[in-house]
Amino acid sequence: MSKIYGLTGGIAAGKSTVLAMFRDHGFIIFDADSFAREVVVPNSIGLKQIVAQFGEQILNEDGTLNRAELGSIVFSDRNELEKLNRITRPLIKEKILETITLIKRSTSKTIAIFEIQLLFEGGYEDYFDGVISIYERPEIQLARLMKRNNLSEKVALDRINSQMSMDEKKRRADFVIDNSGDLTQLQQEFKKLISQL
Repeated sequence: MSKIYGLTGGIAAGKSTVLAMFRDHGFIIFDADSFAREVVVPNSIGLKQIVAQFGEQILNEDGTLNRAELGSIVFSDRNELEKLNRITRPLIKEKILETITLIKRSTSKTIAIFEIQLLFEGGYEDYFDGVISIYERPEIQLARLMKRNNLSEKVALDRINSQMSMDEKKRRADFVIDNSGDLTQLQQEFKKLISQL
């Protein structure tokens, strides 16, 4: 039977880097962001509901979702973010649980990693054989997010504060990778982790 682990961490924690490491080591990889994109493609139920809630200004000219415009609305107002989550989370969860069920039915001895940024917030932890959280010190998270997305400190903090804290994710996880250092240190943390899976 296949094993499947959930991977999470705060924004700009290095999830993509760690996911690439898992891929390079032969693990099967799934990314909840791809499901999140699927549920808001043009003409989807998800996108129609988002437009009904937030208005036509969140669309690009070609009818696709303008993520930057929607982000400017929801990341500065918890109520608006909750409205968005009430639309997208059930649609995303349905797709994620279908995928997890298929993996668990597999007779192979593979290990799959499923990256979900809002893993605890979405109540996914019980569906996995274990949860891995990527942690970094708050000041490093802030600096990395500001640099990566070219954001002001206030906007970056709004995004960070709209999520569960890194400390809480670390506390609730079965395994923790500390990404507060450089890439060499991250690789050492990763090797230590996969020896435990």
